[in-house]
Amino acid sequence: MNNSSARDHIAIGLMSGTSADGVDAALVRIASGPSHEIEVLAFESVPYSDELRRRVLGAGGEPGALTGEICSLHREIGDAFAGAAIALMESSGVAPNKVDFIGSHGQTVRHLPGGGEGPGGRLLPSTLQIGDPAVIAERTGSTIVSDFRARDVAAGGMGAPLTPWAHQILFGRADKSTAFINLGGISNITYIPPANEKGLTGFDAGPANMAIDALAWKLSGGKERFDRGGESAVRGRVNEEALASLMNHPYLKLPPPKSTGREAFGETFLNETLVLFGGLGMAPEDQMATLTAFSAECIVRAVREHFPPDSPPVEFIAGGGGVNNRSMMDRLAKGLGSAPLVTSAERGIYSTAVEAAAFALLGWATLRGVPANVPAATGAERAVILGNITPGKNYLSML
Repeated sequence: MNNSSARDHIAIGLMSGTSADGVDAALVRIASGPSHEIEVLAFESVPYSDELRRRVLGAGGEPGALTGEICSLHREIGDAFAGAAIALMESSGVAPNKVDFIGSHGQTVRHLPGGGEGPGGRLLPSTLQIGDPAVIAERTGSTIVSDFRARDVAAGGMGAPLTPWAHQILFGRADKSTAFINLGGISNITYIPPANEKGLTGFDAGPANMAIDALAWKLSGGKERFDRGGESAVRGRVNEEALASLMNHPYLKLPPPKSTGREAFGETFLNETLVLFGGLGMAPEDQMATLTAFSAECIVRAVREHFPPDSPPVEFIAGGGGVNNRSMMDRLAKGLGSAPLVTSAERGIYSTAVEAAAFALLGWATLRGVPANVPAATGAERAVILGNITPGKNYLSML
């Protein structure tokens, strides 16, 4: 992409997280020049159908899915991602030939950065995101950058978190340290030093919405996918005994770099938590309040124990669906101390668009040949260029 510094670029970032709710699509303009300034022009969130979500969660759970199911889902998720990109272009009035490229995270169905043991023997460190980029390229005509996590894993990293490099561009300041908190299915936090200083890092703190979404689903008999606005949690009272027990989770004791997901805070975790709550005779609203408090306290503890004390953030910026949960945000604001907690929308980026915009930036880095993983965050042996490129109709013109 030799002419990439000569003009601004219009791109789309596509993202679906561990909650597998659907596809977040952000249309962005990336400025030319060294500042890499980014403007989010439009955003769409396109939910999966209930049936597709059920199958995705089944494929990502235990025991997983047969290869035929994975093969079909790879195509189906590709269609869903392409549909979200097309819907975004149509709603924003941007013609497909005006979009330079699409950065697609895909849908994680298995993430084994440390390997493991399978029925046939040892499993190597690996990661699998589905959502066929060839399908997205065919339906949109755009050049697609995808499969970002695999290269970091190949370089000895955990493949997560991948977005600190982008968070620094989006929220970094020239003279002060800041921090970004992503409240997705899993919470990940990024420490952003002042511009031109070393120390950029990030890691997964614990569950944000994953467990409380699953609890909302169970408590509502499948009628609610999440606790809307944190209303159920606000009505309840935190059971301090249960919260103290949850805070003993072994993941919270691990030092960074570290990452986590459904394997630690998925169905097994929720079932064990429900046994704990049941033994204490907790009402449904108290269960929601306590589990929401746990999500917030994982972040508060991580900041207290792992952020540099000599240059604390002057501001915490929160993004992701969890910013709409009043109970979680109130608990975070109180626990993080004197530095203000603001939403990314207050800093110019839709709260639910941050991660999708980040993958547009990561795609841009790939096409420019810029390493965009942060070894301090992922544990990789070195910085590497992320992603695979699937040429679109405009590929030769970009070269």
